[in-house]
Amino acid sequence: LQLRQSRLVDAEGVGVVRFKDGVFTTLGKQNGLSSNFVANLFKDREGTIWVTTDKGLNSLQKQFVKSYSTDEGLVNNEVYPILQTKNGDIYIGTTQGLSKFRSGKFANLPLKNEKGDKLSVTSLYEDNRGRMWIGVVGDLYILENGKLKSVSGFNKITVWAINNDREGNIWVGSEKGLFKFRDDEIIAKYTTANGLPSDDVKMIYEDLSGAIWFGTYGGLARLDNGEFKTFTTVEGLTSNSVRTIYEDSERTLWIGTYDGGLSRFRHGKFFNFTMDSGLFSNGVFQIFEDNNRNFWISSNKGIYRVNKKELEDFADGKIAKINSIAYGKQDGMLNTECNGGRQPAGLKSAEGKFWFPTQGGVAVLNPNDVSLNANPPSVQIENVLIEREKIAFLDGITLRANDTNLEIRYTGITFIKPEQVKFRYRIEGLDENWTDVATLRDVYFPFLPAGEYTFRVIAANSDGVWNEQGATLAIKVLPQFWQTWWFLFLTIFLVCCIAYFAYRRRIGALQKANFAKEIFARQLIDSQENERRRIASELHDSLGQSLILIKNWALLGLRAEQKQTSAKTNLDEISETASDAIKEVREIAYNLGPFQLERLGLRNTIIEMIQKVGDSSTIKFTSEIDEIDGIFAKDAEVNIFRIVQEAINNIVKHSEANAAKLRIEKGISQIILIISDNGKGFVSEISDKNRGFGMLGMTERVNLLKGEFSVKSEAGSGTIVRVILPF
Repeated sequence: LQLRQSRLVDAEGVGVVRFKDGVFTTLGKQNGLSSNFVANLFKDREGTIWVTTDKGLNSLQKQFVKSYSTDEGLVNNEVYPILQTKNGDIYIGTTQGLSKFRSGKFANLPLKNEKGDKLSVTSLYEDNRGRMWIGVVGDLYILENGKLKSVSGFNKITVWAINNDREGNIWVGSEKGLFKFRDDEIIAKYTTANGLPSDDVKMIYEDLSGAIWFGTYGGLARLDNGEFKTFTTVEGLTSNSVRTIYEDSERTLWIGTYDGGLSRFRHGKFFNFTMDSGLFSNGVFQIFEDNNRNFWISSNKGIYRVNKKELEDFADGKIAKINSIAYGKQDGMLNTECNGGRQPAGLKSAEGKFWFPTQGGVAVLNPNDVSLNANPPSVQIENVLIEREKIAFLDGITLRANDTNLEIRYTGITFIKPEQVKFRYRIEGLDENWTDVATLRDVYFPFLPAGEYTFRVIAANSDGVWNEQGATLAIKVLPQFWQTWWFLFLTIFLVCCIAYFAYRRRIGALQKANFAKEIFARQLIDSQENERRRIASELHDSLGQSLILIKNWALLGLRAEQKQTSAKTNLDEISETASDAIKEVREIAYNLGPFQLERLGLRNTIIEMIQKVGDSSTIKFTSEIDEIDGIFAKDAEVNIFRIVQEAINNIVKHSEANAAKLRIEKGISQIILIISDNGKGFVSEISDKNRGFGMLGMTERVNLLKGEFSVKSEAGSGTIVRVILPF
């Protein structure tokens, strides 16, 4: 009798006997046990009691929700408003009258109207005189000293909400607008014409600042300094069907709706939470907060709990999902459909218990009795299917390239709210982030790319405790033939071969074009040189010879006619003119074809040319020339001479220099020609567009000799021509 913990023992033929707080309680067939003949008892790691009988296996779990129905004396099971009065009595409004709960027992008040019909209670309120205001379908009453009095003006008007303000006014919300009472008299009525978003007023709340809020089925309204400010989905409210408002210690308003979830209103802005955010239901009929900052919320799917900090963290983007824990029949509820839309749609009693109205009576729970399940569920992969056909998977799976529609089925093993186990999965090697699938227990993959992966699934129990290890499945997807390494290698090889042959073909075409161009240029220059030689030869041999004969005949005539003065003068002119002609012809012949190369060699021919140019100009030419005779072929020597000749002519014509120098150095396999002057130079670089015929000819001759040609010049700093010729 001194034991304070619950003890379960079996007694033959009577079921399981529980001993707690000095009291024996029998659990048998009358409580749902399969048989009263118990063979064994076992308690698992989650606290579930397993009972074996001669008729099967049974599990016993703690039910912390206490339900009251007509079996316990409630007047009717369809409950709406619940109110605790100042003396501690709890009044429960139903569709068939009013019940009063005191000291664990019910006393019923089967309210009736003048016709004797039972009244369906929709709202309850106790005023400062201890009177009970009772809203019903189609009327409003005041219960005082056991007598029911109808309030005038509410015939055929259903009242949904009754509340007071700090100024002593009583507000009544109905299906046809809002009424303001003072001393039991209506002093004001408000409708949409006065700024309400809807005439269907479902709840009334005065916040800590003194502003009065009205929830309607057209949005939310706030009365401040005599004016209404409305809030709807346009302003960010999650739904216009408002059912409840809760204000926390930080003066944040939490607005519950019929079908849109929960809205947080702070600093003039809304943030919304729905089932997509992790709420168990989008119905929020009543909100209570316990000492651990958990919200307990009623809905038409049951009661669920959500931590307020998680709501805040979700709003701040710190977490991706909210964890909601739902409570239903297995926790002791007779009916999971809670009721709302009437005020008050629930009660937080003086003892700290939460009372919720349902379609099956009243559900009462003490949040301190709810324990956390700290044991994460074990995770198992149950089946793997390809094209709806099961395959072996214990050692991993291998998919062929054409295999599609992979399905993986898994589960989280727990016997406490197994339907609320939540899952996440990730394909390691393909996904970086987890995918939340809520309570879904299978996933489909129509296609996976070739590769090796690990499918990992983890699970959390109803209290949000995760099994981070989870279960894994090795997946190997074979590639298509065009995805194999050898196909890739072969493709790269073929592409390289094609590119190489294309490159070689292009290079060959360019080389052929360059070779043709080079041959053409060489033939052109050779033809020019040959033509120059022919003209020089003819001028030298034919015309030169004729002019010499003229000169000789003139001399003979001069001697014969020495005594005739006029003839002598004419003959002198003939002789002088012929001499000049011979000189000019020889000069032309020299310029057309450097015939001195045959006689003097390349080095001496260049020296002679420089001396002649220097003698006929104001520029002082100097030269340093190594022995270069015999290195190049005859046609190459002509080109070298022409390069030097063109450079010297450019200096004379354009440089405005007073000094110039030619230096030819002979190396092991090349000669270097440097022609420089101290003239005016030029600014722009030499390009194909601004080169003259002389410069183009020099460039072309250097190219024919496979050499390098460059010109360096700056304004006021002269010009340097540099030619490198291999041999």
